[in-house]
Amino acid sequence: MLIFFSKYVIIYAVQEEGVGMTKKEREAYNKKIKLYEALGAEKFQKVVFQVEKIKFRILKKVFPNFIKLYDKYCDFNLKICLKKAKTKEEKDQLKENTKFAKMAMRKELNQEKNRNYHVDNNRPTEIIKYLEWNKSVHTNGLIKNIVLIILSTVGLSFGLTWLIPLLAYEMISGTINFECINIQNCSICKYKKCESVLRKREAKKISHDIDSYKDAERIVQSAIDKSDNLPSFTEIIGMIKTKEELRQMKEMLLENQELRKHENVRGK
Repeated sequence: MLIFFSKYVIIYAVQEEGVGMTKKEREAYNKKIKLYEALGAEKFQKVVFQVEKIKFRILKKVFPNFIKLYDKYCDFNLKICLKKAKTKEEKDQLKENTKFAKMAMRKELNQEKNRNYHVDNNRPTEIIKYLEWNKSVHTNGLIKNIVLIILSTVGLSFGLTWLIPLLAYEMISGTINFECINIQNCSICKYKKCESVLRKREAKKISHDIDSYKDAERIVQSAIDKSDNLPSFTEIIGMIKTKEELRQMKEMLLENQELRKHENVRGK
C-alpha cells in the first residue's frame, strides 16, 4: 500500500516545528525532504489520492457487504493463528489485534480514508508504525523487481523474447515501489520534524477525553472486552445506566463528528 504524510497535519506543528531537535538535525531533515520531493514525492502523492478515491468507490458500489466479508476473513485468520499460539497471552493478543483490525476497517470505510495514508488526529503518533511497515513492504517488492529485471535482461540476451512482457511489468512495478518508498521516506522525515509536538497534542487529547468522557469510554471499552466479537452500537447504548453516562456519550460522539467534518474540509 502507498503512504503519505498529509500536509494539513503539519499545520498543527508549524509554529513549534523542530522543538526538541538541534538546528543541524532540522536542516538535515529539510534537505532530505527536498530531495524526496525532487524525486517526485508530491506528484506521486496526487496519484495516491486518486487511487484512494477509486478504491472506496469500488468497495462501496461493487462490494456492499465488504465489512461482513472482511470480518469473516479476520475470524478465519484468527482461528488459524490461535491454533499456532502457545500461551494465553499470545491468544489474547491475537484476539485484540483482530478486534482492532475490524474497527480500523470500519473507520476507513466510514471516513473513506486509508489509515496508512492519513494521520489520525486523536492518535497522530501511530502513523509512524504504518509508514515503517509499508516502507519495508515496498522495499522487499523493489528488491524482487530488481532481481527479476536482471534475470529477464539476461534471458533476453539469450534470445528468450517471451520475457519482454515480464520485463516491462517488473520495470513498471519497480517504478511504483520506488516512488512509494520515496513518499514514505518523505513522510517519515516530516513526522520526525514535528514528532515532539504531535506527542504533546496526543497526550493533551487523551487527558481531555479522560476528564470529559471517562464514563462513556469505560462503557465502550467494557462492551469491547465483553466478547471476542465487536459490539453493535445498540449493545453499547444498552449499557448506559445514568443520565451522566448518556450525556458524555452524546458529547463524545458529537465532538468526533465535528472533528471528522473539519478534517474532511482541510483534506480536500
